[in-house]
Amino acid sequence: MSLEALESWRDLLGDVGRLGEGLCRAIAGDDIVGAVATMFELRKTRAALARVEAPAELAGADGESIALAEIRARLPGARAAETAMATWLARPLPGDARLLGSPLGVAVLADVMLPVVWDFETDVVILVGKGLAPVATLLADLGQRRIVVHDGDAVDRTISTVSHDEVSLAIRTMTPVAPTRFVVRGTLGVSAETLTDLAEAARAALCDMRIQRNTVQAFSRTWLEQGAKNFSAIGRWPSVAALDSAFAGKPMIIVAPGPSLAKNVAQLRALEGRAVLACFSHSLKPVVAAGLQPDLVITVDPQNVQYHFAGCDLSRTCLVNAATAHPSLFELGARSYLTCAANSLLDDWIFDGLGEEARVAGGGSVATSAFSLALRWGCDPVVFVGLDLSFPGGSYYVASSVDGAARAVTDEHGHVRVEGWSDGFRSMKAHGGPQAPSERSIELPGWHGGTVPSSFMFSMFHRWFVEKMRSVSDTRVFNCTEGGAFIEGMQHRPLADVLAELGPRVDASALIDGAVTAVGRDRRVRLDKHVAALVRGVKRVRRLATRAKQLARDPRKADELAGVERALATTLEPMPFVSLLAQREIERANVVAQHAATAERYLAASMTLFDTLLDVVRVLEPALGTAAKELGHGA
Repeated sequence: MSLEALESWRDLLGDVGRLGEGLCRAIAGDDIVGAVATMFELRKTRAALARVEAPAELAGADGESIALAEIRARLPGARAAETAMATWLARPLPGDARLLGSPLGVAVLADVMLPVVWDFETDVVILVGKGLAPVATLLADLGQRRIVVHDGDAVDRTISTVSHDEVSLAIRTMTPVAPTRFVVRGTLGVSAETLTDLAEAARAALCDMRIQRNTVQAFSRTWLEQGAKNFSAIGRWPSVAALDSAFAGKPMIIVAPGPSLAKNVAQLRALEGRAVLACFSHSLKPVVAAGLQPDLVITVDPQNVQYHFAGCDLSRTCLVNAATAHPSLFELGARSYLTCAANSLLDDWIFDGLGEEARVAGGGSVATSAFSLALRWGCDPVVFVGLDLSFPGGSYYVASSVDGAARAVTDEHGHVRVEGWSDGFRSMKAHGGPQAPSERSIELPGWHGGTVPSSFMFSMFHRWFVEKMRSVSDTRVFNCTEGGAFIEGMQHRPLADVLAELGPRVDASALIDGAVTAVGRDRRVRLDKHVAALVRGVKRVRRLATRAKQLARDPRKADELAGVERALATTLEPMPFVSLLAQREIERANVVAQHAATAERYLAASMTLFDTLLDVVRVLEPALGTAAKELGHGA
């Protein structure tokens, strides 16, 4: 552990101790306001402490002696603070109805519902039923960013849900940092069964997020296999990092496939190369139909969306593909390709051996990923068209897209389903892919005022854009969709006005060609070494998991099993994508280890974990072996 981390641990422990002393004084003096305020500060400090790696030296290893001595000296104070927090939270309180009757009571209720360790930035509060709006408002004022109000009063800065599916979906869109903890609190009249079911939905959603949300849960193994098959293309083509300075200050037009695109796509012909023209695979055909040649086509979906490109000439276009995109998307005859890590751990591991930061953070859609890419590259201004996030008259996409006949249909219960998908879409789904969850029809603020019809999923993307814009200060962002949803923080202007203000010519193709030309042979060599190391690591996981299974059958081998498990954990540490695929089993084994009443139950959970790891290895080992051979032949 570094000296900096040790000192951080030391300082935070000191803060916890001092705050604990303040809490004890407030309790002794019957200072409820002071105690509640101190509790909130203690939670924030303890959450910060939880984010710092605990110093292993406390267990006896050598280290920085001075810092360690100070840490040991401060531990009793931190433990005393923990005891004081538990004592405070265990005190008897009036019922919720009485607490909600005064501002102080609201603060007490907000305090008592949170655990002693709580991250206000990432963790989730779920408030159920009517009457908790004051609690939601107070928590938001205190910095709680993620609040879900279920079947309750609408409150600013919160997400409103009406079904368990929506609660699950809302949590799954909380990226890129997934929540660690959640609390569910209901008012009088909300049944214990409802609260239990919602807690289970939240718990399942958080577990799913470690496998990259609900879509990745079902198909992550296939997509990791696709990533392994893409190693040759990733070695041949640069990542988006190669253009980190090339597009700085250059305008980018991002074309989404919303219905409003039909109104103004023809105006883009006036660009005359004065901006980087980017679209998605789903908006490619409308752009081509308008007589335009996009500079970039961005695809982050790991499904086989090859039908989006049918009949399109890509000889003057660069495709930006996620590392786990279907391998066929690197064989479409494009002028060039860029790669990126757009799907968290499912993509990140592929670039580890290159020493490149190729991540493009997104909020669950290609539109959010495209915006993140534009911001990463320093493009200015960023101009959106076709970003409806709504379906006026039922139209889901612009009519000229490959799925232009798709329509959103709302039933009498307010649930939305999409009909009229293309044959290409149905064929893609026949080969696997996530199914759309049940969605509720809602309304969003409209570009022209009033409201527009939308869905819960679109509202989550809308929320992502609004929150993202709060952190954008130096970049001009224009929403020139001229229809669909109003997105707070963006400037809403007619496209013609913004196009008239663009500066001189931008030769995007030349800039991209320069980045591609600069890719050296050493990139492929570095990737070859990276894949070879992964092959060795996966083989070692197989050997250790097989041996662990054998030992787990014999209770007399517990000590040897513990040693093999430690070796397995060490081997998996530099390969988090393997652990990602076994996340449920890892968590289950950890829970059982902490609470198992019998050794047999613990061993059964461990056996399931070992079987899962072997299953993962059976997917990855041949794919990585093939990638190693292809890279070796090309080196």
